[in-house]
Amino acid sequence: MTNFKLFLCALSFFAFSGGTLHAQVLDPSDDGIIPETTKHFKNNRVVPYPHLRQDDMLWSERHWERIDLREKINLSLYYPIKPMPDRKALWNVLLDGILVENTITEIFRDDRFELPLTVEEVRKQIEQYDSIPDPNDPFGPPAYIDTITIKANSVIAYHLKSDWYFDKQRGELKNRIIGISPEVRDPRNPSLTYNPFWIWFPDARYAMATSVAYNEKNNNQRLTFDQIMHLRKFNAVITKMDNVYDRTIADYKRNSAMNQLLEAAAIKEDLRNKEHDMWTF
Repeated sequence: MTNFKLFLCALSFFAFSGGTLHAQVLDPSDDGIIPETTKHFKNNRVVPYPHLRQDDMLWSERHWERIDLREKINLSLYYPIKPMPDRKALWNVLLDGILVENTITEIFRDDRFELPLTVEEVRKQIEQYDSIPDPNDPFGPPAYIDTITIKANSVIAYHLKSDWYFDKQRGELKNRIIGISPEVRDPRNPSLTYNPFWIWFPDARYAMATSVAYNEKNNNQRLTFDQIMHLRKFNAVITKMDNVYDRTIADYKRNSAMNQLLEAAAIKEDLRNKEHDMWTF
């Protein structure tokens, strides 16, 4: 027993000595106990989709969903309002990918992905101009032109277009997101909202995979926005299911918002039952 204790003491001594010989060299710019250059999320890569044959899709269904950023579980997509050195809101991630980094190029006017938008057209969608007339010359050129740019705090929701399918080869129900669109307040009339653009989701995966969101349960194990979407670490309400009439839930459930929520919950429950029935029958 004594020899075993001596062995543990010696092992601890050598481990401590090795640790001091190879100590981390930190810098104030690291802003933490881990060097900035060694943080794993700085070198993230996009995990490619697994190969899927059409014959392996036993069943599929298309949904449109709305992620309300006021819900607590969705706050990691909304904050921070102002970009921080280590993280930023999903709105800033998408906008930087379009306007700054040029990593997102598949941008469209609606969810049919038929009318592409250029960078300048996107800029016009998120910027508005307000002119102040010259009091000495009301009919002349304006004295001042103010540019109103949509910020992260103007985004109230995100809309998703995705396909649910049952892969009979792997024996699992999966979801694959096709498109994403922010819903923002109109700067001139905050009571009105609109969708400035739709993004083909596979084209946005690189920007989302290289940006991390806050993890309130473990700050060291942060998830990328790409992981949040694919792991469905958010809550969303179904607004439309693919149907013969091409109508939304609000089109045929007009009585109250509660009826629309109940219909969305029924569609989600039917989805669970389909997965259960695949294994039961």
